[in-house]
Amino acid sequence: MSQEINHEDLMRFIDGELPPEEAARIEKVVAGSTELGRELAIFRAMRAGFTDLTFHPGEYHHSVWDHVNQRLTRPIGWLLAVGGTAVWLGYGVYVFVTGPTDPVEKMATGAVVIGVLLLLASVIWEQYRQWLVDPYRDVHR
Repeated sequence: MSQEINHEDLMRFIDGELPPEEAARIEKVVAGSTELGRELAIFRAMRAGFTDLTFHPGEYHHSVWDHVNQRLTRPIGWLLAVGGTAVWLGYGVYVFVTGPTDPVEKMATGAVVIGVLLLLASVIWEQYRQWLVDPYRDVHR
């Protein structure tokens, strides 16, 4: 690249931020240098690419696989997770109830489990109530 013109000058030239005499000088130097012409073409292509970018979430184009995931994969995953957890918990309760441990130990363990589940349910309920009034819940990143 020419010592007279740097990348910043080329970008300012592309953006139209230079005074007319400086823009004319850069045009003249670029016309005589294939390296500067190539750099200018690259910067113009980059600028065109950046101006076409959008970050608006409404511009997302859904694919076929998004629809498959929404209609098939996610419900099957939830069904397997909930079903497997229910079977696992049912078996655990069966083994716990029919086991040879002392009934006092079973009642104490049951009280601890019920207490933890009640605390978990209260936290989930409170988070849900907070989510309902959250002013930022519909903000997309």
